[in-house]
Amino acid sequence: MKLTVVVPTYNLGAYIKALLDDLAAQTVDFELWLIDDGSTGETATRLTEFVRGISDFHAVQLAHRGVSVARNYGLQHATGDGIVFIDGDDLVAPTFVAALSQGLTQGAVLAAVGYEWFRRPRSRGNNFIELDQREMFAQVSQHGTEIGGYIWNKAFSRAALLTARLTFDESLHIAEDYLFTASFVAQTPGKYVYLPQVLYTKRNRPDSTIHTATWRDRQTEDTVFKRIHALQRLIQ
Repeated sequence: MKLTVVVPTYNLGAYIKALLDDLAAQTVDFELWLIDDGSTGETATRLTEFVRGISDFHAVQLAHRGVSVARNYGLQHATGDGIVFIDGDDLVAPTFVAALSQGLTQGAVLAAVGYEWFRRPRSRGNNFIELDQREMFAQVSQHGTEIGGYIWNKAFSRAALLTARLTFDESLHIAEDYLFTASFVAQTPGKYVYLPQVLYTKRNRPDSTIHTATWRDRQTEDTVFKRIHALQRLIQ
């Protein structure tokens, strides 16, 4: 099962090199879409140089319209059996793509792996844990859970995404990932799997969206989570 990896970028400076090195070290083949959101620095040039000569790797620069527009571009052009989203300033283990591919191969509509961001997974083990739709929704619809509602430690079945007709809400600049993931789970019955190994590392960049959020952004986030909680009614 071949995956498509979508990476949005915007003025990441030196941060992007470490992720590109991690992508080059993956143990399985995959399709890659590097979508630059109108960077004014050298980020786009680095992406173009990285993909040169690799048929399954693509780098595109868009006008600056936000991360959701960039991710939606990747969604529209992905051809893999599953779709993975990575933030351009983070790090992934060499087996990150392989593990997510293995999870989907087990018949799951979504596979997730452990991540490190201020803390590590509470669960232990080298095997996938199976969850049903309701259990996964409880994980992705609120802060503080082990799996989380973030999109970057997960692989989504592309067939299931097409069935749900999901895209990122381009009007949002915060919590858009939680809304996407929760909407997917609420609309997608089936098998979910989670591997508690830490294969994704979230890096804390001082000028990232989460660290520069305003009071108004926090109000927007509260509104988004009200929308998310209302989605539970879709689960039978």
